Amino acid sequence: MNNNLRIRLYYVLLLAVTMWAGLATRHTPDLFPKFISEYGGDILYATFAVFGLRFLWLKPALWKILLAGFIYCVLIEIQQCCQAPWLVQLRNTFPFGLILGYGFLWSDIVCYAAGVLLAWPFCLVGEKIWKSGNARV
Repeated sequence: MNNNLRIRLYYVLLLAVTMWAGLATRHTPDLFPKFISEYGGDILYATFAVFGLRFLWLKPALWKILLAGFIYCVLIEIQQCCQAPWLVQLRNTFPFGLILGYGFLWSDIVCYAAGVLLAWPFCLVGEKIWKSGNARV
């Protein structure tokens, strides 16, 4: 199996785990400490964005992917200031509510920065291990 395929499979696994954990913080908040149930979903949203971008683009430098993930999340947050009726209606559906969010919060931008920082070591170390071929499945 070539390196790119191994790395992409690694990111698929990270995406699945991150999605599961993020949804768990929203759907079963009682299972988590208050801080995690309140901010964990937003932190993991940015982590998920970075993993998704890295899955799609392996060639760019990692710092570019991290920056792009943060910018993507901030732009999604800013669009929440727009309260056009059609957009509000779209946000009130399950999939688009998860993707687009509901209302602008400054704290979410801090969470996105934390989420990008959380993704960074997983990308850095994971890619090093998978590129070297030392990972055992």
